[in-house]
Amino acid sequence: MKTCPHCQGTVGDEAKFCGQCGRTVDGLGAPPPSHPKWYYNVWFVLFMLFFVLGPLGLPLVWKNPRLSRWVKIGLTLAMVAYTVVLIDLTIRTSRAVMEQVKQFNATLQ
Repeated sequence: MKTCPHCQGTVGDEAKFCGQCGRTVDGLGAPPPSHPKWYYNVWFVLFMLFFVLGPLGLPLVWKNPRLSRWVKIGLTLAMVAYTVVLIDLTIRTSRAVMEQVKQFNATLQ
C-alpha cells in the first residue's frame, strides 16, 4: 500500500489513480473532469469573443476543452477578420466625422 500525494488516502501498489480523489498516484495528472467550468460554455465563449473582449478572448477559445482544434482555428481566423473589419469601419467613421466637422467649420466662416 502507498499514500496518495494529493489527499493522503491509501491506494494499492499497482494503482495508477487514487480511489478517493481520482488523481494519478504519481502526481503527474489531474483528476478526470467531472463537468467543465462555466466559462467553457460555448455560447459564453462566443459572446465574450465577438462582443466583449475581441482578440483578447482568444485564450478562452484555445483553453476550451469542448472545442476541436479546427473549430479553434476557424474561430481565430474569424476573429482576425472581424477585427480587421472593425478597424476599417472605425477609420472610415473617423474620416467621415472629420469631413463633417470641416464642412461645418467652413459654413461658420
